[in-house]
Amino acid sequence: MTEKNTSRIETLDWLRGLCALSIMFYHLIMWKFQSLNSSDFLGRLGVYGVSIFFILSGLSMAIVYHRNIVSVNKFVAFFLRRFFRIIPLLFIVTTLTILFRAYKGEDLEFQRYILNITSLFGFFDYKGYIATGAWSIGNEMVYYALTPFIFFAYNFSKILGNIIFSISILIGLYFSFHLLNEDLLLRNQWKIYINPFNNFFLFFSGIAMFYNFRDISLKPLYNNLILALSILLFIFYPVTGDTINIVTDINRIVFVLLSFLIVFGFYKLTITLPKKLAYTLETFGIATYGVYMFHPVVYNYLMSFAPEFTVRNFYIVFFTVVTSTIVISILSYYRFELPLSNFGKKLINKYLK
Repeated sequence: MTEKNTSRIETLDWLRGLCALSIMFYHLIMWKFQSLNSSDFLGRLGVYGVSIFFILSGLSMAIVYHRNIVSVNKFVAFFLRRFFRIIPLLFIVTTLTILFRAYKGEDLEFQRYILNITSLFGFFDYKGYIATGAWSIGNEMVYYALTPFIFFAYNFSKILGNIIFSISILIGLYFSFHLLNEDLLLRNQWKIYINPFNNFFLFFSGIAMFYNFRDISLKPLYNNLILALSILLFIFYPVTGDTINIVTDINRIVFVLLSFLIVFGFYKLTITLPKKLAYTLETFGIATYGVYMFHPVVYNYLMSFAPEFTVRNFYIVFFTVVTSTIVISILSYYRFELPLSNFGKKLINKYLK
């Protein structure tokens, strides 16, 4: 299968949506039982679902923009497009989180709030994120700022791009083999793990995937085998204990490689699903950002302002949070995020042609 002509590949939307759902499930179960670890499938997805997001993001940026950023104006336009796509929802979720914490009696630094709603915390204080999961958004904004330079390197020479990619891998290995200690819990080293430089090679790998494999044709059987084996190994590869064990040493290499192959498998996937199923997965893919950001807010507000839920069956709470999050996320995308994103595009097209 050769490179797809469309700038949006629906199979990548499917994977994006599945990852968002898995991260939501992971959090809800963790908040209730606090028992998921590196041997659990959801425990692995809770960590590497975000890693897959980074790879998908790099791949998607390359598919859409690899030949478009050819001037300073195009550079600014690219970053502003990402700004208008990311900031509106980040502002809403951060503000809702702040209001919830104020209700709980917590204090807030105004400077920290401003850094968060503008996403600048990713550049100046990556540890100072407010909304649950927002650390990855801060990382993404840093990567977006570097993306045009990566495109320039690859467009100039694939070899040059791959050399720089190799350097980013070495930086990632430095974190997993030296900065992160496998004898300590991941939560006690979280500030090290969420450093943008630790995950940069994941985003970079998505771009590298595009430039190195866009013209590679695989028979569906071979691609499906790669995808199936990668998923099976991701589920059953023998690791136990705290999730630090899947982000350090050789296991880091194994799970990153499997995550890369899973994204690759979906990138090259040729399959026709029943229309309703395909539409459902695509909708989840479109609403991914909302599902990822809204579910902690929905859960916290529900537990605080509907206390009767705290004594109900967990499955009722789970179902309520999941369905509410999905509905809110879809409405947010079509009624709020998409209109503002389109408004931003109009401004950019008008003033930055």
